[in-house]
Amino acid sequence: MFFSVNRLAFIEEINKCNRIIDSKVPTPSISGILLEIDADKISLISSNTSMSIKTIINMGTNDLLIKETGTILIRGKYFLEILRRMDDDIVNISNIEENIVSLSGEKSEFSLNILNYNDYPTIGFREKGDIVTVKNNDLKKSLNQTIISVNEWNQKIVLAGLNFSIDNSMFYITGTDGFRVSRKRIQLFEDIPNKFETNIPHKSVLELIKLLPEKGECKIVSVDSHVTFIINNTLFQTTILEGQFPDVNAVFPTDFNTTLYMDNKKFFKLISRADIPSEENTSTVVNLILNNDSIFIKSNIHQIGSFEEIFKEFELKGLDEQNICFNSKYLIESLKTFETKNVEINLIDSKKPIVISSSEDMDLSQIILPMFSN
Repeated sequence: MFFSVNRLAFIEEINKCNRIIDSKVPTPSISGILLEIDADKISLISSNTSMSIKTIINMGTNDLLIKETGTILIRGKYFLEILRRMDDDIVNISNIEENIVSLSGEKSEFSLNILNYNDYPTIGFREKGDIVTVKNNDLKKSLNQTIISVNEWNQKIVLAGLNFSIDNSMFYITGTDGFRVSRKRIQLFEDIPNKFETNIPHKSVLELIKLLPEKGECKIVSVDSHVTFIINNTLFQTTILEGQFPDVNAVFPTDFNTTLYMDNKKFFKLISRADIPSEENTSTVVNLILNNDSIFIKSNIHQIGSFEEIFKEFELKGLDEQNICFNSKYLIESLKTFETKNVEINLIDSKKPIVISSSEDMDLSQIILPMFSN
């Protein structure tokens, strides 16, 4: 086996694969990255049983030159370390012996022990099934806006990730931990004849966000108990969370008694000031009291301190009297997801959910359940 490739491009592809590897697995082979060198391409494969990645470098890209085909199983961590220490633009990689590989350039040469590729399990990547195509930037932005409501350690397994679903050519991404809901919709410009719904684990969502570039499209393939994301030259496959995701449509109120219109940054700074830090890192309960043309914000953490401020920079529609308590962390994280200048805080009463939205981004909604101060 012998090939040469652009060093920085090779580092990028190995890093994709290496990120998901679990070094604590008892089987040494699964902690490696499989390199399959064919006449026209190199395939890099890694897995941690729940997530798998296959990324391809084609001949004619990234200065790839293949002189001899073959298969090797490398330890990604050490391979990356050596490649980063080299400063050659092009690196040559070849077998010295059955269990040793050479990395060389014009200035330096390293040799590394490798694993036995015959021990690596066969991984089947599913590329046929129910397919949805979404722009990379839309998907990446939506995942960042909704993952805030996911608790990876939720006792109800199906809530430990994001729900993907389709309704009337609208692609919905939803997350909830039982105390808040984040939902983003993306308009699809294709007909999806089959029912499409799946639940993606929290860790897989985080990895997907890292893999998604700003440009191009992502194909989402759902089949059986797996979902495959096809992103340019990379296939990212994950197991799904079993179970029925709750119907959050019933949670989203449509009629409100009060709507507050305000500048996002100003309101964000106000709630941030009310979020009193504590050594236990406990959440601050913030009390919002609306009275005519003023909002009175106050918070208190026992033995730490208290906060009070009057806020008048808002417009009002509906009832001008409200008294509601909420988790400051939840509201701060929700406000961060809006890239709009203005936001709308929609209220019913002290016992009903708060809905954060914006007329500048009608596709994003955040819900926070109220709290009760001590």
